[in-house]
Amino acid sequence: MAEKVILVDDLDGQSTAGVERVAFAWKGKEYEIDLSAAHVEEYDKLLGPLLAAARPRQAAGRKRAAGRPKADGTDQRIRAWAKKAGREVPRSGPVPQDLRDAYTAHNAAQEAPAAVPAQQVPAAHENPYIGR
Repeated sequence: MAEKVILVDDLDGQSTAGVERVAFAWKGKEYEIDLSAAHVEEYDKLLGPLLAAARPRQAAGRKRAAGRPKADGTDQRIRAWAKKAGREVPRSGPVPQDLRDAYTAHNAAQEAPAAVPAQQVPAAHENPYIGR
């Protein structure tokens, strides 16, 4: 069985036609109110000058500097590898791109599959699995 929800204007307690739920925040607290079309128009008119002067709020949390990689430990691995390889590494700040490229190339060479020697297949009379 379906249910029908009818919103009633919270200001006049009577209007039901064209009522919509309006969400807003004030002093760090979030609110919602059900308003008829006439009250929504009044709400918009009152907030108009404030909204014209306001700016959208940024999402919470720290922002990384533009172009800076995510702190996932890669920089520490690159620095450790470069020191071990005898390369000059800055103690702080961004890791230079040439070190990043060298580290990537080094890892690519390490991960490349080694050539697998061809296996010798025993002759038919030597293979214990033939004829089973």
